[in-house]
Amino acid sequence: MLNDALFLDNDTPDDVFPVVIIGGGLAGLTAAVYIADGGIPPLLIDADSLWTGGRLNGGEPDTFDHMGKIWSFRPDHGVHALWGGYVNMRATIEKFTSTKLRLSTGEEWINRWRRDVRVLEAGNAVRYGWLPAPFHYLQLLLNPNIWTTITPLDFLSLPGFLFSILWTVGLDPIREEVRLEGLTSDDYFRGWTPNLKATFKGLGQNLLAAPYESISLTGLIAALRFYTVLRRDSWVMEYFPGNTHDHLITPLCEAIESRGGQIKRGVTAQKLERDNDFWRVTVEDSKQRGLRTIRAKHVIIATNGASAKRLFEAGEDTCEISEKIIYPSAIRNVVIRMWFSASPRDGTDGGMFTGDFVPDNFFWLHRLYDEFKVWHEDTGGSAIEVHIYGSEKMLDQPDRNLLILAIDEIQRAFPRVNGTFLYGAVRRNSRNHTVFRVPKREDSLFVDTPFDDIFACGDWIGYQTSALWMERATVTGMAAAERVLYAYNRPQVKIQHPPPPGVFVQSLAWFVWVIRMLFSPVVKGLRRVRQTTIRA
Repeated sequence: MLNDALFLDNDTPDDVFPVVIIGGGLAGLTAAVYIADGGIPPLLIDADSLWTGGRLNGGEPDTFDHMGKIWSFRPDHGVHALWGGYVNMRATIEKFTSTKLRLSTGEEWINRWRRDVRVLEAGNAVRYGWLPAPFHYLQLLLNPNIWTTITPLDFLSLPGFLFSILWTVGLDPIREEVRLEGLTSDDYFRGWTPNLKATFKGLGQNLLAAPYESISLTGLIAALRFYTVLRRDSWVMEYFPGNTHDHLITPLCEAIESRGGQIKRGVTAQKLERDNDFWRVTVEDSKQRGLRTIRAKHVIIATNGASAKRLFEAGEDTCEISEKIIYPSAIRNVVIRMWFSASPRDGTDGGMFTGDFVPDNFFWLHRLYDEFKVWHEDTGGSAIEVHIYGSEKMLDQPDRNLLILAIDEIQRAFPRVNGTFLYGAVRRNSRNHTVFRVPKREDSLFVDTPFDDIFACGDWIGYQTSALWMERATVTGMAAAERVLYAYNRPQVKIQHPPPPGVFVQSLAWFVWVIRMLFSPVVKGLRRVRQTTIRA
């Protein structure tokens, strides 16, 4: 293991780290663990002095008194499961942790129009039906419960639905680097009835963990492609056995340190400066209460967009190029946990709210995690977690107001817990969830940055993968590690691609591509005519 003395600045080459990773979230930890596994000891610095893990970090437990006993539950920030396309994240978990994921029992879609609540199990119906992708959602029509959630008028949406599905299949915004500027998710739902629009609008909010007004058309298409439309089994979810800090972040940290790497908490990078063949990283150490410098041969940026922008703009060697980069904005959300003295009806582990509901999804924790199962067995009660991806106006409300709204909504959806609320905890996730934006070479940050020996990783970093969020963070972390290992002639990291679409989907995609190529000159001509008319 590297000696702590090497963390200090001196004038000898011995103080140069082979690689310094800035940021202790999933992307930074992934890069660090693969580099350490390849025999190169990394130094990872994390601004948080207590909880490594970024958006998956830990926190103080939720504690309350019930039936003469003090109950304490570890918190979470809202991540509970992996989707079917998270192939590299699964491989990382299997390689470096002992965590065993558990297959989802299904997902309910609960829709509310005013006070009318309708429930449908949709997860298993979509992924295990016999209709091929991308039309597997039509399988829901064979479920008798669907007829309580739709009306004959909804069949008028069929042409618009089919057009939107073909649009999704035939356009890959990430690979093609297409942003469709000016178009919003409302354009996706043209011709849809309000009922079906509300259901799939809720789906988009859950896939992108964002309020509807911040979701672009390309973001919606990219999410639908990756998570559900191209393959039925993309919607195969597996749950963590407990909170992600204990079952993912802590094991990754242990794997890094057991392989010779170092993790320094409470250390914030301030700027980067070129020092001959190395990079000099100026950091502020909360424990030392002052500025220090680290010299590194390679640097990996694994922060959110705002922190990367601040870091690059602070250094003379990086600021000029950084001005040409557009960094994505970020949003916040709220996670609310509620404990009840009664249990809900039998059902799935979790699901999605649509229509007039305030929360966007739910997870029955006493069906998922051991510590909550003990609560259920000892008290007969239940515990649920909901997420709110609301507007700024919604999230600006006090914690008490949001908790009351959540309690009211849960009691509507699950009448058996009505009047049995015991305790609630509101956890606000700060403004660090990326608003999806298609990375383009001319104005975005990719794994291979414009700066020599600096690489980047994260869920907003450009790379040739269709993956989003945790899987993109994992993939780009692996890709950044691969660059460093290659420089030291070490074995490369094996990055997997999600399973390809089926033959039927590929045929439809080819058909749509031909149509696009035929009409593209016409569309471009109409745009030029329109622009000329406007200028005239």
